[in-house]
Amino acid sequence: MILYKKSFPLGEGISFFSYIKALEKKRFPNYYLRIEKILSTTNYHATIVFTASYWRSSWRNGYYERVFLKECTIQHSKDTGYFTLQASPKAGNLLFASLQILFPISYFVFEIFTIVTNGGISLNNIFGFAIVIIIMLAPLILIYLQDKNLLDKVGSIGKNLEKN
Repeated sequence: MILYKKSFPLGEGISFFSYIKALEKKRFPNYYLRIEKILSTTNYHATIVFTASYWRSSWRNGYYERVFLKECTIQHSKDTGYFTLQASPKAGNLLFASLQILFPISYFVFEIFTIVTNGGISLNNIFGFAIVIIIMLAPLILIYLQDKNLLDKVGSIGKNLEKN
């Protein structure tokens, strides 16, 4: 299941191969990219490795190797000068994220059932209900946004190569 897909332009006069080489040399705080060529294609497979210490307590501890969008594919479109970066979670991470989404949904259904059977709900209860759902979904959304920002940085390297 692909949860991130975005196209990025290559800098003027920059080849896709030089982008891959620059990507292999680039260092990201708390992350390392392992890049491998996919045989019989011009595409590359990138794996994101979280390098920060594992002893710190974090919402990321529930995810396999502490990265949600772990598997990436970099596809080059020769005709247009663009490349596409797409990422997906591993099966275990997708299952854990599904559970994180299932709990707020079941809570929402429970609250709707409670409202219908009791004949109404006060404004204070609605605010409390909304706050609980936001708190339940916040870790997943924050981790997704952090991984998305990392992938945006990875993709923008191809355009920024012309400046260096």
